[in-house]
Amino acid sequence: MLIASASIGYTTGIVAGNFSWYAFIFIFLLAVVFAPRYLGAKVQTLPEFMGKRFGNSTQNILAWYTIVTVLLSWLSLTLFAGGILIQQILNLPMWASVIILLLIAGFFTMAGGLKTIAYTNVIQMVLLIIVSFSLMWVGLEKVGGISAVIEKTPSNYWNLFMPSDDASYPWTAILLGYPIMGVWFWCTDQSMVQSVLGAKSVKQGQLGANFTGWLKIIDVPLFILPGIMCFILFPDLSNPDEAYMTMVTELFPTGMKGLVMAVLIAALVSTIDSALNALSTVFTMDIFVKKFQPDANQKKIVKVGHMVTVSGAILSIFITMAIDSIKGLNLFDVFQSVLGFIAPPMSVVFLFGVLWKKTTTKAANSILIFGTLLSLTIGVLYLWVFPNDPNSAVKIYCTFFTLIFLHICVFIHYDCGYFKFR
Repeated sequence: MLIASASIGYTTGIVAGNFSWYAFIFIFLLAVVFAPRYLGAKVQTLPEFMGKRFGNSTQNILAWYTIVTVLLSWLSLTLFAGGILIQQILNLPMWASVIILLLIAGFFTMAGGLKTIAYTNVIQMVLLIIVSFSLMWVGLEKVGGISAVIEKTPSNYWNLFMPSDDASYPWTAILLGYPIMGVWFWCTDQSMVQSVLGAKSVKQGQLGANFTGWLKIIDVPLFILPGIMCFILFPDLSNPDEAYMTMVTELFPTGMKGLVMAVLIAALVSTIDSALNALSTVFTMDIFVKKFQPDANQKKIVKVGHMVTVSGAILSIFITMAIDSIKGLNLFDVFQSVLGFIAPPMSVVFLFGVLWKKTTTKAANSILIFGTLLSLTIGVLYLWVFPNDPNSAVKIYCTFFTLIFLHICVFIHYDCGYFKFR
């Protein structure tokens, strides 16, 4: 998201700040509503939590759903962003860059586990903030201060809300569509929530989520503003996704460049670690142990987890290359599009499962199966089949699709008579 935020800052300004500042609401929702229920249930995975709510069939479906979403939203998208970074640094093809990242992250995941990943995340977070603050400071000095930044950019770069008829980021799409992505990403995604699941108490889990919410405030000045300054200093970039690293390579001395690259790669590796760990945990605990070998010992579970890690890494290479073939979208838009298409089914199932006692197993399973098939089908059409056809009916901003899918999922619940509003 650091690289993607600088990219969208380069092309449109601070409008992408909505995705950071709006997130505070859903992180608060995680801390207050979801975290107490997750930790109170004493589960290791979210499919396990929903299995206690709806039964084994829902847990099995949700486990596979989670594996697919981890492969798409965390592994492949992060590898894609990392591939862009490695390409700029070493001038390697995408496939080679992805393999390098996976080899480093895969070894670290199998050797360390969630606790090691958590410590690494904290260290790289601090370094990332220091590096980004330094880049912002140097960029402001180079441009001539914040007043010069404002004067030298188009006025619409400072609009947090775009008109409802804006072709890219209408305020209506963000206001109405993002909450569905926000609930899924912050409250129900295994890769994100597993740190809360690993907390020693509800209070610690809530404090961690709360701290994350406050950190989102600095996304705009530290991640988006460098992209805006890059637009001023280097207006002729052929690829906006290169904005952040262009600022680094052009403004920092050699030693600082090396530090930044090391921190960025560490951040990428830790994110991939988290995704691989989530993938391994869900498969071993919710599929292998639950369905195939309930009496498996710890050694066997660890061995299967390692096999899943390797298999997931290999599969993510092919998905990443497919994402690399998407045309007409920058990195930020690719992120939001993919997340927008996989979020609605999970958001509906968890919201109703946690907040509505009369929701049934049939309702949850129907949404997870039919809602997911619909979302992924439309997503493939949007991103690969009709990406360059501006007149296509499929070419609508992705958060509107997210909102439409949400209503379809809720309609499936209601129309099939699986629960009644009373």
